[in-house]
Amino acid sequence: MQETTMAILTLYGALSVTLLALWIRHKSVLRQRKKLALKLGSMKGNLTETSERLDLLSRGVDTILSDAPEVHDLLGVHKSLEAAEALLFNQGIPVSNSESCAIASHAVKALLSHYPEDSTEDERSIVQGLKPLSKRLTAILTEAEMKAEDIELSADEYRRAGELFHSVERFDWAADCFQRANDLDPEDESALRSLSEIQRKNGDLESLDRTLERLLAIVPDDIGVLNEQSVLLDSTSDERLTRNRKRLEAIGATSTASEEEGELSQIAQRARDSDVGGASPSNTAPRLIEKAVKQLLLGEFRAALESVETAIERDRSFGQAWSLKARLVAADGGTIKDALKCIRRANALGEYTVILESEILDNDGRTDAAIEVLQEHLSRTPGDAEARSRLSQLWLASGAADSARQTLNDAPEESWSSASLHVMKGRLSLVESDNHRDDTGKIDPLPVIDALVSFDRAVEIDRESGLAWLGRARALRYQKAFDEAEVALVRARRLIPDHPSISLEEAQLFLEMGDLEQANALTLEATTILKDSKTVPFIRGIIAARHGRLEEARKLFSLCLQIDPNHSRARLNRSSAALLCDDLAMALDDANQLVENHPNHELGRLRKSEILMNQGDWPNAESELDLCT
Repeated sequence: MQETTMAILTLYGALSVTLLALWIRHKSVLRQRKKLALKLGSMKGNLTETSERLDLLSRGVDTILSDAPEVHDLLGVHKSLEAAEALLFNQGIPVSNSESCAIASHAVKALLSHYPEDSTEDERSIVQGLKPLSKRLTAILTEAEMKAEDIELSADEYRRAGELFHSVERFDWAADCFQRANDLDPEDESALRSLSEIQRKNGDLESLDRTLERLLAIVPDDIGVLNEQSVLLDSTSDERLTRNRKRLEAIGATSTASEEEGELSQIAQRARDSDVGGASPSNTAPRLIEKAVKQLLLGEFRAALESVETAIERDRSFGQAWSLKARLVAADGGTIKDALKCIRRANALGEYTVILESEILDNDGRTDAAIEVLQEHLSRTPGDAEARSRLSQLWLASGAADSARQTLNDAPEESWSSASLHVMKGRLSLVESDNHRDDTGKIDPLPVIDALVSFDRAVEIDRESGLAWLGRARALRYQKAFDEAEVALVRARRLIPDHPSISLEEAQLFLEMGDLEQANALTLEATTILKDSKTVPFIRGIIAARHGRLEEARKLFSLCLQIDPNHSRARLNRSSAALLCDDLAMALDDANQLVENHPNHELGRLRKSEILMNQGDWPNAESELDLCT
């Protein structure tokens, strides 16, 4: 009985435990189902939201691209690149060379289909989105270890592909494509010009020379190409240098090197002279400096700086490298401290650096320091005519004409064999004449004669001195010898074509000759070079006044006076313009200020008298006339 009871109780207990376990399991399943339902609901909501956002994005993209179908069509190029990438790299089986070339050619042609060929490169625009695809294509081709010659394209397609790769700065692929374009079509001028641009930036001067020679076979009289190749061949015995010079002379395009180009050529020549018997034809410091000079003359500043840095690494005791680096650092906007360090290093190695140091200090606004450097140098070497001329010029630019004149007076007799001192003496004589004109309204002929004598002496010493011819032209203009002045100006423009004062002097000459149209054109040319010149608005004001545009003339004279309140001719002319515009108050104010600053200015007193008569102030007008007489 007891055993039966125990068995029943055991059975009930087992059933109870089983039921409890099933109940707990059931609750767990219910909770999991609830959680799953919640997750599914959340996922459904997220999917709905994502679907709505994708739909909104799709409609937005369609709306944006509706006005730019050419961008929408780039999706096809993207698919072509995807397919090419998959076929070349993701098949898991090797691809034959012919298949690889066909795949790559198809991808390039898909890209070029959106880069038209019916216009020049300058007029042809690159569709937005094409550049990233071009970058991706070059990455695919590079990874596939392919070259431009492996792609099956026509000459025009190679050229257009090169232009695309050039636009994304893949210069290696661009150069290869331009080279292939020229191989297939030797008459393709555009491909050669683009190739020369890349070679110039890369500093590959030997390849650039070959490319320029090919260009000359197509366009034999291209002045730019002839000049550029002449720079590359300078100081060589290559017959092509003589050919280029004769051709330039025949087409009337010969020009004299500017002062800066002359200095750079001297640096290159000294570098060649110091490399006599050098072992390496291209890697020595002198050859690298010669290369840097050529790159500078070609306008490749960064490449030139890299060549100079390499030259210094080759030979840190090569003074010309430090001197050229100082010039480049200063021109690149580097710190003056770094430039001066390079100058001192070059000077310690025997280089002549005093002029360069003074120029750098003066350009930095430290004129006093530049003057001090030159004075210290002249105390040791008083016979240095170039340094003395530079010091006199700095004194004159600072407004200290007496100090500038004294600097020349202190020059030893032997230094007067330099044209630069005579040029400065002539300039100081013209300044004296200008001061007399500002004080009296008349030009004193004696300083003008002295100036002409000085400039003539400078020309006798150095007929290639552009500044001497420019000064001579100005002195002759003061003497009303307009024909001779024009001849001197033509000579000056040939010698120093980039000098900012050339166009201004020509404008003033034509103004006095009565050719207002030519004077105005030359003034506009000067405006692009000289931003804050007081002479430009003054000349334009005179031209406007002679055309009867008095209000415009008055504004231009006012602009001139804003730049230089002591400009007596601008004040006199503004007074005249204001009088003709019936602005008697401004006219009288200008006349009063003019005669107060320059009591002996006869034209100023005559103008004041005329204004007083217009105001009915006859007694004061009469007294002004009495002072004139």
